[in-house]
Amino acid sequence: FTSEEGFRQGLNGVYVELCSSNLYGGDLQVGTVEVLAQRYKFANYGTMQNLNSLGQFDYTTDYSKSNFAGIWEKGYALIANVNTLLKNADEKKNLFTGDQYNWITGEAYALRAMLHFDLFRLFGPVYKTNKEGRAIPYNKEFVLSGTDLLPASEVLEYVIDDLKEAERRLANDPIIEQGPLLEEGATEGENFWHYRTFRLNYYAVKALQARVYLYAEMFSEALAAAREVVAVQEQYFPFTTKSQVTDGQKPDRIFSSELVFALQYPNRDKIFTDYFTPDLKDDQMWLTPSTYLEKIFGTLALNDWRYESNWKVASGHTNRCFYKYSDLETDAYYADLLPMIRMSEMYYIIAETAENETDALESINLVLDNRGVELLTSASQLESTLLNEYQKEFWGEGQLFFYYKRMNRSSILSAFSGGNVEMNDTKYVLPLPQSETDFR
Repeated sequence: FTSEEGFRQGLNGVYVELCSSNLYGGDLQVGTVEVLAQRYKFANYGTMQNLNSLGQFDYTTDYSKSNFAGIWEKGYALIANVNTLLKNADEKKNLFTGDQYNWITGEAYALRAMLHFDLFRLFGPVYKTNKEGRAIPYNKEFVLSGTDLLPASEVLEYVIDDLKEAERRLANDPIIEQGPLLEEGATEGENFWHYRTFRLNYYAVKALQARVYLYAEMFSEALAAAREVVAVQEQYFPFTTKSQVTDGQKPDRIFSSELVFALQYPNRDKIFTDYFTPDLKDDQMWLTPSTYLEKIFGTLALNDWRYESNWKVASGHTNRCFYKYSDLETDAYYADLLPMIRMSEMYYIIAETAENETDALESINLVLDNRGVELLTSASQLESTLLNEYQKEFWGEGQLFFYYKRMNRSSILSAFSGGNVEMNDTKYVLPLPQSETDFR
């Protein structure tokens, strides 16, 4: 932290570490949170036995404890890095030129909010029924000692405050006037602020606000934030076309033009080869049974672009394999992206919080129309359609379990049983790691 470039490198370092296997390069994307959402069915023997136990909500095994501790410790380590950056930036404002101080620290505030929020969604109480329940610490400065476990409502207040500060500092973000700036040639120098959707840009901050406000049951605020993001959808985040999604040479399976925020992960194809490739045997693969897929996508599955592009029949397997993160063998910029926030989520939030049925239907139908799905004609179908959309849209992106927990659904569809599994607070709330509780 002795130069402006050093701060940029420090900030980049946090983004790189977000792709670690404990966070969005694994457990918070395709791993733990998707196992808890009942996406997979594992063999109950050999190397898969631990995952089978986790999928059955057994949080007492050494594997589960180690897994949760890895998420917790990596998340708070990055929060500590962010706090160190912010402290040094405040002490060395004279090193920055132009808007660099505000942009760098604005993204840092957003990162701190996002990491705390996802740890809260995992380890905090079911907010709908226990708003004052003990949750997690909110660390605003670098400390070596443990800080207090705060009530759930207070954690969300701090998340919201950090996002408001991020919004204020990113008020002149280049994305507002120039869009995502996805053209080639971004370098560390004058083009450092290109590829804005690879970072927590202004619109990503507004989208995070919408997500947090919805979780906090601040519905009018969620609606307003989501509307601000969709206002630039057509101009900056156009819907990906079917031909792009199903392109035989370089299919855009992540609908990249619609991503408000994504992580750049050069080893993304490792997710496919480690978990989903047909080169694995059925008892080694993170397997999604055909019966589960059929219940989610229904009889018109092949019409849905998400099904057609991401679920492929492979020789030697009775079930389809998940191809969203397979290697594209192309230099297209989206070949190594991990989706973090989608424009479609903003339309879902509007549909859930709109003040009238017409707006709600118009919002959800815009997404359905751009997924090849039959449009809704009645608001009576809205709740069930939103559930179904969260199940389909965010596959391998870690959002479904959080949707179930936010709604406090008493039962959820399970790939393990083929039917529904009963849910409760014990299953929705991950226990704090022993390293955190031993000294309290």
